[in-house]
Amino acid sequence: MVSQPAITPPKPSQLDANVLKTLLVELDIETAAKTLDVPVDALLAFQRAANYLSTAQIYLQKNALLSRPLEKGDVKPRLLGHFGTCPGLNLVYAHTNLLVKRHPNLNAIYVTGPGHGAPAVLASLYIEGTLSHFYPDYPVDAQGFEKLTKAFSWPGGFPSHVNAETPGAIHEGGELGYALAVSYGSVMDKPNLITVCVVGDGEAETGPTATAWHAHKYIDPAESGAVLPVLHVNGFKISERTLFGTMDDYELGALFSGYGYQVRIVDYGAIGKDDKEDETKARALNLNMAVTMEWALSEIKKIQDAARSGTPQVKPRWPMIVLRTPKGMTAPKVLEGKPVVGSFRSHQVPLPTPGSDDQQFKMLEEWLKSYGPTDLFDPNGKGDAFFKSGILDIFPEQERRLGMLRETYASYEPLDLPPFQDYSYEKGKEISAMKAIGTYLEAVVEKNPTNFRIFSPDEFASNKLDSVLNKTSRNFQWDPETANSGGRVIEMLSEHTLQGFLQGYTLTGRTGLFPSYEAFLGIVTTMAVQYAKFQKMAKETKWRGDTASLNYIETSTLWRQEHNGYSHQNPGFIGALLNLPATMTRVYLPPDANTATSVIAHCLRSKNYINLIIGSKAVSPNFLSVEEAERHCIAGASVWRAYSTDGGVNPDVTLVGIGVEVTVETIAAAALLQKEGVRVRVVNVVDLMVLGDAGKHPHALDNEAFESLFGRNSPVVINYHGYPRDVKGLLFSRNQSLTRSRFEVLGYIEEGTTTTPWSMLRINDADRFTICQRAVAMVATFRPQSIIATRAHELESWFLHKKELMRKYALEHGEDSPEVAGNPAAKTLIEGEEYGKK
Repeated sequence: MVSQPAITPPKPSQLDANVLKTLLVELDIETAAKTLDVPVDALLAFQRAANYLSTAQIYLQKNALLSRPLEKGDVKPRLLGHFGTCPGLNLVYAHTNLLVKRHPNLNAIYVTGPGHGAPAVLASLYIEGTLSHFYPDYPVDAQGFEKLTKAFSWPGGFPSHVNAETPGAIHEGGELGYALAVSYGSVMDKPNLITVCVVGDGEAETGPTATAWHAHKYIDPAESGAVLPVLHVNGFKISERTLFGTMDDYELGALFSGYGYQVRIVDYGAIGKDDKEDETKARALNLNMAVTMEWALSEIKKIQDAARSGTPQVKPRWPMIVLRTPKGMTAPKVLEGKPVVGSFRSHQVPLPTPGSDDQQFKMLEEWLKSYGPTDLFDPNGKGDAFFKSGILDIFPEQERRLGMLRETYASYEPLDLPPFQDYSYEKGKEISAMKAIGTYLEAVVEKNPTNFRIFSPDEFASNKLDSVLNKTSRNFQWDPETANSGGRVIEMLSEHTLQGFLQGYTLTGRTGLFPSYEAFLGIVTTMAVQYAKFQKMAKETKWRGDTASLNYIETSTLWRQEHNGYSHQNPGFIGALLNLPATMTRVYLPPDANTATSVIAHCLRSKNYINLIIGSKAVSPNFLSVEEAERHCIAGASVWRAYSTDGGVNPDVTLVGIGVEVTVETIAAAALLQKEGVRVRVVNVVDLMVLGDAGKHPHALDNEAFESLFGRNSPVVINYHGYPRDVKGLLFSRNQSLTRSRFEVLGYIEEGTTTTPWSMLRINDADRFTICQRAVAMVATFRPQSIIATRAHELESWFLHKKELMRKYALEHGEDSPEVAGNPAAKTLIEGEEYGKK
């Protein structure tokens, strides 16, 4: 006889009991439960039904209602899914719906950090009727139940994790760590919304989650809703205990009190010795949870009412719940003498081989029957009549159920944007493109006070966007200077948390902007990839509406990080986006102020994309008039006739600039070459995607347009902002006869240090003299009979000599030679000046 497994409770810390009372919220459960009249039987019936359907989805391909004796052929050949978290998710789902039912003015979103708990979420959505609303092929009846059971983790069915195909979902469940930050982003500027976020104790070990616990400090209760975090401590991850599972109540209370929360622990306790004891514990757990949810809502309302009446609390302490339950509770307790419930063995598939193992097959049948499906489902019923035992008594009206809230799938609010032409600058003026963007954003903030936010690391002023603060303020509720002022700018030194804010804000209908140092935006690469996966599936899911694009600005770029050095030089985020589905991503490299303003206006209008803008904060020439900038941005790339020989006709070589500093060098090189008799065409690319294969990206140039810019047989030297492989990869997808050998791509080659600004270009071979040298060499190759070919050695030697002189000058003087440094007066312009704004 094998003894029953039990969770080993953490040993208590050596703290006085009075200390514990200051750390944890105590409630009179019995008295409060009587006042609330908690429908415990309906709550338990729902959870039995949801846990049964969760189990059936993982294991069964047919006979979902056990309408006949179970056979091994009913078991799926591949068992996928994560059961361990499902009972806890179904518990919180039930109580969230009950809370919404009790409070007619409350709207709620349910976010599951344990994203692989999709069986639970799908089961709950099916029972509440939401899944059938969005997927009529899964009706609420015996046939629909059977179909859903088979569809989970089945080819052509639902995936094993929560994603955009899941009603109510606002984040991709495939990677852990982002649920909490996304939840906080979802409630910003939504004063009547509460997002209940279940954070698994495995997920809570991630860095992004660790910092996101601070996110409540950026929620202004006067203008925004609230997040109710539920830390689900079930003790184990895939094959090991969790950090939080080893912490006792004192430690958890101290930790989350330190984060600034009021902490309430709801504890199931050890696994019962028998079914009767487990039932008693389940009833007590549900009474406790119902009372605790009501307490949490009342505390949220106190904070909000104070702020909305003009007397906001200082450092309000928002409620949170720590839910302790055994891992995989309701599953078989023991398998082959080893504990299943309350151990890592229940994390995924508690019975791994029931299709081939007689003992496990028998255990599976007993497990399914233990939920009492005949008491829960009527195989002859349809709609609400399919469910028995008062299962539906915990639900509000259909349109307010968790899967139906429009904020999660169809709430896009377009911005009221001023014409970018009203914020244009004089052609030839030297100006920072980021300053120009900042001036435009001032107007955007002023015209959109409740549906536009900027999420920035601690670099807002450094990135020359601080003029926005003329119209708004920062928003940090624990700072008396910015608390309760409706600020539209959130600065936090956690790119992960900011990305989560941006995703949650965007997916619930609003528009955001994420500016960052170029080198460090890569920190959120996997988050951006996960978001792209969500959006890809959202576009393929007919019932989801549009969302604003996810907008990034990379500035403080590698070419102007010479003062910080090599550590701050990394344009790799561009390449990460290029690997995403071509229909979703846009990468813009506006070369001057007017094109930058045009691009930011376009990106803030666009929908369903991931937009990346590369913008320099350095003062640089304004190459185009506002009319020219508009045409250039519409085309994505164009010949700059004013900087070309005879308007670009019959060139010996085409020079291409993609980015601010490299375009300055490209135009300088064009002037040097023309002085030596080389016929030059200058092309600028603002939309990087135009270079790709016309069959793979909607913005890509067709072959005729491509040849009109780059010719058919003449050489092309491209000077690119980032890694040359980005451009080479785009060109390689084109017809090789067009691109092979006649294209040379210069760019960042991973060379850098603390040096002078122009030297960064020189040491990466992206400077004007290297461009000239390469251009002459290629002209000599492609036009060996030309006069330039006869002078090739002389000219190449001269340009390399000039480059060496610039190196020596910088070493001797500690600054760049005036020959390459541009207009020295431009460096003395006062920060914040209007720069010729019309």
